[in-house]
Amino acid sequence: MARAADLLEPNNLRPLLAAVDKARDLATDLGDDLSFVRTVVRALGPERHADRPQVDGPVFPPARPLPLGALAGKRIAVVASGGSGATAALCGVRRAFEEAGIEPVLISACSGSVLFASLWAAGLSADEMASFWLGMRTGDYIDPDWRGLLRAVPRRLRGFGGLLRGDAIERTYRARLGDARLGDTRIPLAVVVWNIDENRTEFLSSRGTPDLPIARAVRIAVSIPIMVEPVRLGDDWYGDGGIVDIFPTAPLAAEEPIDLVLGINSYLPEAFAGESIEGWFDRTWAIFRASGQLRYSIYLELAREHVRALGDRLVLLHPVPHEEVRGARFYESFLDRRGWPRFMRLGHEHARAALEARAGRIHLHTVPE
Repeated sequence: MARAADLLEPNNLRPLLAAVDKARDLATDLGDDLSFVRTVVRALGPERHADRPQVDGPVFPPARPLPLGALAGKRIAVVASGGSGATAALCGVRRAFEEAGIEPVLISACSGSVLFASLWAAGLSADEMASFWLGMRTGDYIDPDWRGLLRAVPRRLRGFGGLLRGDAIERTYRARLGDARLGDTRIPLAVVVWNIDENRTEFLSSRGTPDLPIARAVRIAVSIPIMVEPVRLGDDWYGDGGIVDIFPTAPLAAEEPIDLVLGINSYLPEAFAGESIEGWFDRTWAIFRASGQLRYSIYLELAREHVRALGDRLVLLHPVPHEEVRGARFYESFLDRRGWPRFMRLGHEHARAALEARAGRIHLHTVPE
């Protein structure tokens, strides 16, 4: 009886109701577009070992110099949210920084954005980052553990942490970066992770954990329990910190002063606004419509708090529309990389425009009266 009663505890009901809402969205998406099913079958089946996205021509247009004299000497940081395949936009942000001839003093990232932030911090160019990801096979980062799942079912999932093992992504990054460690990055990198055993967020970083291999940090960053097996680090199990803190700004405090923070939101609604469900109480399935708000509630409130703390130092970009990573599209955008070149170009366009606008604003503020 005690265990059954525990299920009614409010914090246990919250994820249950949110899961119901997510399942409803997923069913709707499947009904509207069967491409998701085909994508999953292709990504998890034998075809993944030969599957590569077809890219026609270069991802980015010819480089255009972006003189930003007003930003000369300014300390600029980059904070990137999670967001599955939409985080490929970070490649385009890197391209805009190249054209401006500037480098961030820190990159703070979580979840999927770490796939690209780690490469940027390690010194790869935007073209190299794009080629790395668009040139690999799906099997180089997707490794389903069907046998492990089948073995775990009779044991009531004892010893089972995720459908994907995570070995492939770590192996692929080691092949590209070798044994490079966080302390070797050209740009300081911070990665928020979730200590599952202690239920708290922590940071892996160039300064705090310099001996940790970059490839291992990447693997931990995308280890979402149930989806990707968590990673044991020391005495505890760790996973994706983006499931708690989707816009990790805490590492900026160690880099003060920061003059400008370029934030990239690849997951939540624009400006971290909530989705309105006005009139929900009088509609069918009312309680499930309301519970759907729980899915983003923690993300949104914590992200808004971070935004308020940064004030006018923050320029927040939303390169990929929220609708393109909502519901089943979240998973499809990660498994199917055909849309990534467009995401990369969107990141470039948005970052370039933001830097130009900010440079003009700084210039105006520094004109003697």
